[in-house]
Amino acid sequence: MTAIDEYRERGFLAQARPLDDRSVLPALLADEPLFAEALSATQAEGRHAVPYLLTDAIRRVARDASILDTVKAILGTRDWVMWGANIRRATPNQAQVWHVDLESLLWPTVTVAVGLEGCTPQSATWCIPGTHRLRKAPPLTEAGVLAQGRPEQIAGFGDGNFYVFDARVWHQGDPANSRERVVLFTHYQRAADPRIPLMLDYVGQTWASEASPYFTTVAADQLCTDRARLPFRHRLNGLMNWVRGR
Repeated sequence: MTAIDEYRERGFLAQARPLDDRSVLPALLADEPLFAEALSATQAEGRHAVPYLLTDAIRRVARDASILDTVKAILGTRDWVMWGANIRRATPNQAQVWHVDLESLLWPTVTVAVGLEGCTPQSATWCIPGTHRLRKAPPLTEAGVLAQGRPEQIAGFGDGNFYVFDARVWHQGDPANSRERVVLFTHYQRAADPRIPLMLDYVGQTWASEASPYFTTVAADQLCTDRARLPFRHRLNGLMNWVRGR
């Protein structure tokens, strides 16, 4: 089975892969405080949101040859956009339960997790193979999730390695083994597709008018800069939540 067949069938690649250039790791680790500060500021505003930032080190690793070889095979094009870069220590509370990423549920995207520090095979993400094809969030009960399939943990994770998954697949972090884990999460999409909007609050499902911060090497005349349009029910959810909060 080829990598693209595995990704399409299972929703993830079972084996992590090494970066082509691991010398970028210290610079990425130096960026971690920027994300922690941005997260604290977001929480102080009373918002549930993930800080997406771009730094020189993130732009550099976004072009890593090993990552791009994998992503290009999955996207079927060399014209890519990397968006939504986020460096996190440990496993966020929301990621400790089975979930899908709303942005990935709404728009095609490839998620890449890069191990920066304290990463081990035991700290990788767990996935339920094939659930990305359901295109819906998992049930709230563990029994309901496990009825859909047997969880598998992506193998071979570690510092300087990365793994790839479709965040529509039902997935879960492993907090018991991730307390000191520092990971960079990035997402890739086709340059010809509309840009994914910035989510202001994932609980209230509110979105900004601008796109999430992104990086690409694609020429401007080949890049779609239109903002992806939210499905009606998500626009309605955001409006209703805004009204309730007034």
